[in-house]
Amino acid sequence: MISTSCETPESSPQVIGYSVGNDGERTDILAVSDDIGSVWATYIDAHNSRDIEAIKGLNADEFQAFGSAGEVVEGSDAHIAFLSEWFEANNPRWTILWAISNSGQTPEGEYLDFVTAGHEVTLSVDGNDVTVYQVIDANIADGKIVNFNVFQQERGQASAE
Repeated sequence: MISTSCETPESSPQVIGYSVGNDGERTDILAVSDDIGSVWATYIDAHNSRDIEAIKGLNADEFQAFGSAGEVVEGSDAHIAFLSEWFEANNPRWTILWAISNSGQTPEGEYLDFVTAGHEVTLSVDGNDVTVYQVIDANIADGKIVNFNVFQQERGQASAE
């Protein structure tokens, strides 16, 4: 005997973690649709192809970026100026290794969508390719990058001893 039903199970958002506010209160981080992950992939593709107009088009009006060495970039024009210089000096090339689309609640009760993604980045430094690893946490709203934080690691080489 085979039984079928038109009823769908009640689905509630999947909790995948939590964040802790300044007051120490925890709020859930929820898994969300990968639509925002696609925005991030398009953004990285634009960086790799040096498509400045596409990058500008994906930056929100109130764009901000916070780099791994303490850099603060305020506004899309400042971001483009920063990137133009960096592209020329280091020719960065990103490969997305993984990405997680998620949503978290602010202390004010607003939900914000994020992509947290791991990247392998190849940089040209003094004529040599150097590989670094970045985790970038990007706030995305209405198909635009609002802000992101970059965390970076350059892995050491194993000792020959």
